[in-house]
Amino acid sequence: MRLLYFTNRDLASNVMLNHLLPLLHPYIQHIFISDKVGKANPDAPQALQDLKFFEQILPNEFLFPQLDAQARAHKPQYQTFEALSEQYAIPITSLNDIKSEESLNLIRSLQPDLVLSIRYGRIFGDAFVQIPKLGVVNFHSGRLPNYRGVLAVFRALKNGDKTINGTLHYIDDKTIDTGGIIGFSHLPVNPDRSLLWHILHLYPASAAFVADQVVSILQGEKPSILAQDEAESAYFSFPSTEEIAEFEAAGWKVVDATEYSAFIQHYL
Repeated sequence: MRLLYFTNRDLASNVMLNHLLPLLHPYIQHIFISDKVGKANPDAPQALQDLKFFEQILPNEFLFPQLDAQARAHKPQYQTFEALSEQYAIPITSLNDIKSEESLNLIRSLQPDLVLSIRYGRIFGDAFVQIPKLGVVNFHSGRLPNYRGVLAVFRALKNGDKTINGTLHYIDDKTIDTGGIIGFSHLPVNPDRSLLWHILHLYPASAAFVADQVVSILQGEKPSILAQDEAESAYFSFPSTEEIAEFEAAGWKVVDATEYSAFIQHYL
C-alpha cells in the first residue's frame, strides 16, 4: 500500500515526523513539504513573530543546517528532515504549488492509495483529493468543528479548555477543516507551560493514534465517521494584538525560552 505524507517545514512538523516514521515508514513512498504556512505578515503581533522565529526561522536557518553539517557519533532522540530522509530512505521534496498541473501529474504518477496531511501549508484542491484511492486524511491540531482554522491550540488555551484535542479527519474537497471525523487525540492542558510547549507536545501525544488509524485504513478497514455539526463550528484566523494581550493577561506565555532550550536538547 502506498502512502504519501504532506507536512510543513517547521519544528512541530519535524517532531511529528520523528514519531511517525518509525511507525509508518514501510508504507510511506514520498514526503512532500511546504516551506511555510500562509503569507508573510510584517505587521503581525510581536508575539506571533516570536512564535514564527522559534517554530520556523531558528530551526530551519540555524539549528537544522548546523546539525546536518556535523558528523555525530550518537543518534539523538530527534533528527532533522534531511537525517530522517537518509535514515529511512524516503525522499523529502519541497512542494508549494500543489494545485498546478505539473504537481497533480506528479502525484498521479505515484499512484497513492492514501494521503496523510499534517501541518501542510497549502490547501488541496478538488482535483487533488480525487487522486488517492482511499482518500486524504488530515490531522488538525484542535477539536473540530469548534476550532477550525489556524492556531487552534491558542484558542483552546484562551477559552480555558482542560484538554487539547487533535482531530484526525478526511479532506473531501477544497474547504478547510470540514470533512468527516475519524477520531480525536488528547493532551491535558498544563497551565504552567506556554502555547509553544502545548503545540510541540500535542504531536508526540497523538502519533500512535494517528499511525494506528492510518494503518487500519491502508489495510482495508473503514473507520466509523462522525459528521461535523455545523451548529458547533467556528473558524479562526491568526490572533489579533488584542487577543494576544488578553491571552497574556490571563497568565499564558506564547513562548518560553527556558522551555524551548530544554526541548532543543532532544536534537543534540
